[in-house]
Amino acid sequence: MEVLGLKRANCKSCHKCIRVCPVKSIEFSGQQAKIIGDECILCGQCVVTCPQNAKVVRSDVERVKAAMAAGARVVASVAPSFIVDFPVEGIEELAVMLGKLGFAEAQETAMGAYLVKSEYERMVREKRQDIILSTCCPSAVRLVQKYYPDLVEYLAPVVSPMEAHARYIKERDPEAFVVFIGPCISKKAEAEDFSASVDCVLTFEELRAWAEAEQAEPETLSCDLGGRRSRFFPKPGGIIQSMDRENTGYRYYAVDGPEKCAAALRDIRSGRLHNVFVEMNICEGACINGPMIRSRQGGMLECQDRVTDYAAPGFPDVPPKRDFQADRPVPLACAIPAKPVREKIPTQAELEEILAKMGKQSPLDELNCGSCGYPTCREKAKAVFNGKAEITMCLPYMRERAESLSDKIIGSTPNAILVIGEDLTIQQMNSAACRLLEVDRQTALARRPVEEFLDPVDFVFVLEDGRPIKDKKVWLESCKKFVEETIVYDIENKLLLAIMKDVTAEERENRRAQELRQQTLEVTDRIIQKQMRTVQEIASLLGETTAETKVALTKLRGAVAEGEKHE
Repeated sequence: MEVLGLKRANCKSCHKCIRVCPVKSIEFSGQQAKIIGDECILCGQCVVTCPQNAKVVRSDVERVKAAMAAGARVVASVAPSFIVDFPVEGIEELAVMLGKLGFAEAQETAMGAYLVKSEYERMVREKRQDIILSTCCPSAVRLVQKYYPDLVEYLAPVVSPMEAHARYIKERDPEAFVVFIGPCISKKAEAEDFSASVDCVLTFEELRAWAEAEQAEPETLSCDLGGRRSRFFPKPGGIIQSMDRENTGYRYYAVDGPEKCAAALRDIRSGRLHNVFVEMNICEGACINGPMIRSRQGGMLECQDRVTDYAAPGFPDVPPKRDFQADRPVPLACAIPAKPVREKIPTQAELEEILAKMGKQSPLDELNCGSCGYPTCREKAKAVFNGKAEITMCLPYMRERAESLSDKIIGSTPNAILVIGEDLTIQQMNSAACRLLEVDRQTALARRPVEEFLDPVDFVFVLEDGRPIKDKKVWLESCKKFVEETIVYDIENKLLLAIMKDVTAEERENRRAQELRQQTLEVTDRIIQKQMRTVQEIASLLGETTAETKVALTKLRGAVAEGEKHE
């Protein structure tokens, strides 16, 4: 498993990790960020910065537990920055907590720091290199290996304090299972890449979580507060502060933070520096501001004071000469190869084609705002060419595209759209609104009171009540038109949005239809009334004729009956 992983579901494509990554070793595609392992220097900035905790550091706690369960003698090599991350006064108190977790012994990595700084002093005295770059920070080493491979020759061919201490432990106890514990993510990769002595690496964060789960806490003890200059290592300039520098003929520089480290490497590349020792730390604030340490939450000066007090009681008096001593020599030499990152270089035509797709038609369009995470538009275009970035990551481009699309939609709609402020002044209106209200564009941009064009009653109602008005039919006296009016209140932006549909033609058609229907009804009524009168007249006539017929037939029947009687 890689040292750094990603929770895909957590990534919200905010691009924050790309912005903070000093070497842009993050690929963004399909709305997900992906760490490019071959390019990453494992500084941990993406882990610290990610607001969704989408970056995951591999946990090795179970490996340590397995070693303990197998009966191994597990020895902890604890980075000297522990003094700012745990509520202890010395290694003795922390060793009690580690013992509760199953560690057989806990030692300070400051022993390894002493060995390394002593080797640096020897290199300076013997003038082995014109320029000496410290190799204690594995992320700084990776930066040189991958991005300044031509400067690898200036890296001190000396192992880190972690490795030096592990070798020291293994020299005396070959069967020991050595676990380095510190604030750094890249130590995990360092142990895998070129360490035969470090069996496992835990971060302070892993140790805290483990201790909390087991309810293991340090105990107050009488600690050895004797000064140890090699305990200065975790603070900025700490390596140099621990070294003897008198009459060496070298100048000493300490740089911390990826930008400063990169700037120092560029200065070295220029060839103008000679006889210099450069202490490099990728973390700004050095190890007391490592990615897996709580001190990065604040109190940087207080943390430096704590390291100083632990390293040299009574400082700023002259730091004591006493330090850890090794009773047997420990091999410290190592070879550090170059591992250059290979990227495809686009031609000028290919670069300009990508820039054009990003809406950068000329150099004036290249804002170099850095919102995408890249320092310049051209660097972003190179990343697109190499498949590491997407065109849509350009915020100005996407904003302009969205605004253009929005303007096209609003400009092309036949409905009048007006944006009105809480002071009832017209903030904006589209072309359809200008045509509806019969005003020119200049007048439309003048922020005139709404009452100059419209009855403000409905706007006041929506503003005060908060409820929208939807599809209300209104007569606009100023322009003699009927509209269907919808007014909504945007509370967040304190604006009223009015949408008006001109229904004058429909209204007139409706009125003509109503008049025609009315006329038809009136004609129908007249016809019906006339027909009723006719029917009544016919009925009256039929009634008289029927009566006369009845009388005549009655008489005829009587006569017939009388005749039959005489016969």
